[in-house]
Amino acid sequence: MRADVMVWVQRVVGAVFATGVVALIAAVVTLATRAETVPPLPIFLGVLGLVALVLLAGACMALISIAISARRGAESLKRLASQAAAAGPSVGLARPFSGQPLREVAPSEPASQAPARAATLPARPAGRTLVAER
Repeated sequence: MRADVMVWVQRVVGAVFATGVVALIAAVVTLATRAETVPPLPIFLGVLGLVALVLLAGACMALISIAISARRGAESLKRLASQAAAAGPSVGLARPFSGQPLREVAPSEPASQAPARAATLPARPAGRTLVAER
């Protein structure tokens, strides 16, 4: 399967992240083993550098993933548009907001019908009790 440029960039970012993590851990271990006591500053900076690497690599991976998804979506829309154009003018894409307004579709219920409708509702079952009142 052929991978595009963005996938290769994503792989390179992953490789750079892995190399950076290994190098950072090696540097912290080397500084800690050569010291007479456990040095807190190199360990702190190593953990801080590791956090920065994780955040930067995560942000890069997220942006690249969004770009790949957007490109695939755009290609799918182009393919769909070309299929609709090839089908002819009789089969067009439906416009999402071209229908009738909701006020015209739903008939308004006059106020005089509301009490009449309430009389046609069935009575509550006798076995049920009211749990709470307003």
